[in-house]
Amino acid sequence: MRDRVAIVTGGGGGIGSAVSVELARRGATVVVLDNGDSLSGEPLGEPTAEATVRRIEAAGGRAVAAPISVTDAAAVRGLVEETVARFGSLDIVVNTAGILRFPRIADASADDWAAVLGVHLGGYLNVLGAALPRMTAAGYGRIVGVTSGVGLARTSVDGPAYGGAKRAVAALTWQLGPVLPAGVAVNALSPIAATRMVTEGLLAAGADPRGLDLSAMPQPRHMAPAAARLASERFGWCRGRVLFSAGSELSLIAPPRLIEAVATGGVGAAAALGALVPLVLAPAQAQQRSTGGSNPRSGPLTTAPPGSAAPPGSAGRPGSAAPPGSVGPGGSAGPAERACLVVGDDRALTERLTAALAPWGYATTAAPVGDTGTGDAAAGFAAAEHGLRRAAANTGAGLDAVVVIHGAHGISADRAAAPGADWRAILDSHAGTAPTVLGHAAWARAAARYVAATGRSLRVVHVVPAVTPGARSAAQAITQLARSVNETPITPITPAGSTGLTGSDGSGGGLAAFAVSAESPHSADRVPLVELVASLVAAPDTASLAGAELVVRPGWLGLRAHPAPAVTASLAGAELGPWTDDALRDAIAPFG
Repeated sequence: MRDRVAIVTGGGGGIGSAVSVELARRGATVVVLDNGDSLSGEPLGEPTAEATVRRIEAAGGRAVAAPISVTDAAAVRGLVEETVARFGSLDIVVNTAGILRFPRIADASADDWAAVLGVHLGGYLNVLGAALPRMTAAGYGRIVGVTSGVGLARTSVDGPAYGGAKRAVAALTWQLGPVLPAGVAVNALSPIAATRMVTEGLLAAGADPRGLDLSAMPQPRHMAPAAARLASERFGWCRGRVLFSAGSELSLIAPPRLIEAVATGGVGAAAALGALVPLVLAPAQAQQRSTGGSNPRSGPLTTAPPGSAAPPGSAGRPGSAAPPGSVGPGGSAGPAERACLVVGDDRALTERLTAALAPWGYATTAAPVGDTGTGDAAAGFAAAEHGLRRAAANTGAGLDAVVVIHGAHGISADRAAAPGADWRAILDSHAGTAPTVLGHAAWARAAARYVAATGRSLRVVHVVPAVTPGARSAAQAITQLARSVNETPITPITPAGSTGLTGSDGSGGGLAAFAVSAESPHSADRVPLVELVASLVAAPDTASLAGAELVVRPGWLGLRAHPAPAVTASLAGAELGPWTDDALRDAIAPFG
């Protein structure tokens, strides 16, 4: 790396400081970017960047401090321009900057979500937007983003915002890396080490600080060799990948991959789901792999006309569709026994969903996305709380389900069909990713608080119209949010003088979250989308799909596996070399 120039964000402490020192040891000139904030993002202005620079200079290396924040887009652009003017190039960026807050879904504030997304996703987009034009013009560059295991294979009940943001970083990496011009590589590192984040996370989860011993965990310095390898000239063959490092082991993380697909053309999706959820989709979700490949798991699917619905007891059989707009009483489906709030701005889609839910005995009430679809997190969270309470009051008996239909649209529809053609379009499309995640998070929190206050059981279905790269990243982040929500116990809020709260069925209530990535721009695929959502809201069998990676594409709907290690290399120490590259290549293309 001699004569290379690097910027390391978050370089004032932990993994970022270790990476800065390692790059300098290998000969790079390092710009250490860190504004000295606390772990939670509280502005402290501590001279952390300067401390790392002193470490590098004491070892004979070259470094300068940049006490700015990645959330300041103008400052980041200015730093990149200054770096190129002063040192002649910008060859490497390692983005370790991050903050962490620990509230569970019912307790997380709008500021918690906005701050975490602002640093981890917004800050990374600022870095990419400033660095990539320079690197692509020069024909050379290495960018290493940082994601986390709790945004991939694992979840975190105490950090849903952090997990969602880190999944968005991974999704951006998977989409952006392969389309960059030759010579420029973007990958992401998912490290595990005994950092402040781990320590504070364990304390937030209730660990006893007197007995907290992380000496057996990898240390921050053990992450530096993997980051340096990703940033090296020889690693340019690898683009758009996520690698997990545990110091002595390195794993290639596979993105969500399709494991089951169900045809929707010519067969009513609801009828197919009634037959295939217990036999196909539920086992695949539980095992995270396809259970096919042997004898057929079901008989031929019953053909049904488009728009049919499958009410309770008709698994595998098409039901009679309700007239558009019927809402329980007075409609063809009979009196409504349950209530569903549909949040969205697409009136036609809401009416379709109303018709699909009527045979299940659901009445629907509608609410616009409104402030929950903007970047104003505080207004959005307040609007969701008010909107859900008002809808519950209007139903009389309370809500049984909420469907949120909202997605990011960062590029024009005519470019949505070929989203990977231009890296600039991919970055531009992510301008709407954080607002979309914030909007869904606002309704998720409102739902959790409603369950805590009433003791009711509630299903929440998050639908993201994911026809752009940014919206697909949002859909993945929201799926990770749903997974975290499903693992989070909801503590009942018992009013003074009350003997306790129970659900409408006499149980303690609960929250089940689902997520659907609607990746088809075609109107014909709205039918299976609506039927899938209706099944998730109402069918008992679909409870097993809570938190699944569900997708609707042209002519089919499917189930993807969660991101997970595809291969792991056990290292001799923490050094990486040609043999690890060969192992990773074999995992990606074994006969290539």
